[in-house]
Amino acid sequence: MRTCLAFLFALSAVVLRAEPASARAPETVPTVEEIQTIRKILELPPERLARVRSAIEKIERMSPESRRVFAGNLARFESASPEERRQLMKEMRDRGGFGAPRVLELHFKSLDPAAVKAERTRIHALTPEQRLEFIRELTERYADELAKERAKPGDGKDGPPKRRKPADGETAPPAR
Repeated sequence: MRTCLAFLFALSAVVLRAEPASARAPETVPTVEEIQTIRKILELPPERLARVRSAIEKIERMSPESRRVFAGNLARFESASPEERRQLMKEMRDRGGFGAPRVLELHFKSLDPAAVKAERTRIHALTPEQRLEFIRELTERYADELAKERAKPGDGKDGPPKRRKPADGETAPPAR
């Protein structure tokens, strides 16, 4: 236990030194919030740690304005009711936030495997603003193919798309 606490304090000291002096308290003792955050991080499995690391790296590349907007969106999403969350997700999809995977899939299909790997690395290195602009450019480039897909009724299967059955105690979403 003592070793773990020493590790936490050492990690907190590193985190505190990484912050600008104006952003931290004058004393170097970690706050309760920092200790709780580090404790939670220690409980994460490796795959979640990788996602957290990736998210932190993306946040580091964000402009201050993008961070404020993102924080506001997270606060709205966090405080929303389940129905409001579904509506927010629908709005994000409608704005194209979740159309990116399909556009990227079309783009990658036009490249050879080595070029796909290089392109993924390049895209990952972009700032969120640059990545959004790149996706917009791809969306314009593949607009005809995307329009054809949207015009198709369903995906060639008979009947409406299948939905999973609700688990015990779970209510089904209302019919559209």
